[in-house]
Amino acid sequence: MIIKCPECGHQVSDRAKTCPSCGIEIAGKITRCPDCGAYIFKDDCECPNCHCSINASAKSHVTEDYGLVPEVPEIPESKVSEQPKKKSHKALWSTLIMALVLALIILFLGIYFYQKSQQENELRAYENAMMSTEPAVLQNYLDMYIDAPMVHRDSVKAHLNVMKKIDRDWENALASKSKAALQLFIDRNPENIHIPEAILIIDSLDFDAAKFENSMEAYQKYMLSHQQGQYYDEAANAYDRLREEAEEKMRQEEQDSIQKAQEAAALERLAE
Repeated sequence: MIIKCPECGHQVSDRAKTCPSCGIEIAGKITRCPDCGAYIFKDDCECPNCHCSINASAKSHVTEDYGLVPEVPEIPESKVSEQPKKKSHKALWSTLIMALVLALIILFLGIYFYQKSQQENELRAYENAMMSTEPAVLQNYLDMYIDAPMVHRDSVKAHLNVMKKIDRDWENALASKSKAALQLFIDRNPENIHIPEAILIIDSLDFDAAKFENSMEAYQKYMLSHQQGQYYDEAANAYDRLREEAEEKMRQEEQDSIQKAQEAAALERLAE
């Protein structure tokens, strides 16, 4: 039977004494691997082809009379190729499992960083809302961050209620057209955005009161209270006009008094 030399791989008869190519002994020195069917040396502890261990008790014994290796039955090709297929399937499953694990790791990392980014955005929006004096900013936070921490939402709601109350107070003070109500709003909310408008309205109310009284004392009081008022120059001009009129009146009264005194003296002389 023609076989491959276990040493050099060249074809040689299993009955040849030595391999004509490499000179290794063949007859009586070889056997067949029970696992993969390759021809190997009887002295090998394992098959150099499939690396399976060789059970010495399972080896065929050489006959004493002829010293020849009995012919080993052919191993079906399906059995020979069964182990490589099993190895191939195992490698495929290992690759699929590794790919699945890697995909899960990437997915979890993506979810983690997304949630972390959302938390950072929510925290910045919360801080901006708490520093804002605009109700629209606070309401926008509540609309956008429905799943925000309850303590954040409660704080923003409380802050929003305060802002709404301040807005109602402003509307009431504005509708009253009362200096006292406007001044009370200013005292209670010194940093509110409506303070400049409230100051202008009070300035206008005080000037209207001074014009209504139309006295030097009234204009002087306005100028002392509103040194940067928008009607300061107009009040100063009115004050100067009234002062000149008062001085002119005093001069006229003095002249009238002198004239009357002179007339009285003339009448006394005539009577004498």
